[in-house]
Amino acid sequence: MSLPDEDFTRAARADMLALMQQREARPVHVQHVARLALSIFDGLVSLHSLSSRERLLLEAAAHLHDIGHGTVPTDEGHHKESARLIRAHPWTSFDAREVELIAQVARYHRRVMPDFTHEEFRNLSEEDRNVVMILAALLRLADAFDKTHAQLIRHVTAALPENRIVFHLEAQGALERELAAARQRADLAALVFRREIDFVVDATT
Repeated sequence: MSLPDEDFTRAARADMLALMQQREARPVHVQHVARLALSIFDGLVSLHSLSSRERLLLEAAAHLHDIGHGTVPTDEGHHKESARLIRAHPWTSFDAREVELIAQVARYHRRVMPDFTHEEFRNLSEEDRNVVMILAALLRLADAFDKTHAQLIRHVTAALPENRIVFHLEAQGALERELAAARQRADLAALVFRREIDFVVDATT
């Protein structure tokens, strides 16, 4: 018998947070990225039409996207190591398909975009490839919004004028590195949603 949604969500969050606490040296960063990613998900629901279950997969990937840092000697390759650790974890909530989606969303939070030359991505169903593309696009942006790990961007909202997505960033401090990273990592969102991506900084006091 499957768990009711509320019970499943509670169990899944306990599962993801246990792995985060075991492996993550910078929990404040990933927790902030998770909050931003979910805000972006909610703001773009009219474009992606994904469900609360996919929202939970994004939440897990956001909390776990950096856990590979602890087992690779340099920053290079930590995204792939994060995916490996997610796959290796003894999950009690998500099923094997969902674990694979979480792993791939975490894997694509930086560097190259999903591609058919990558065996794991190619082996997904067309529907699941679409889910990975969308969720990875959101996570790439959310992670870029905390590039300095200083939580300068407090909140993000999305406006949807014709053929564009405009992200309004409530922020304090200089955002040069965040904005540079966001412009770079908006590549996947622009591809997925077929819209130009813009950023507007709304300074807070």
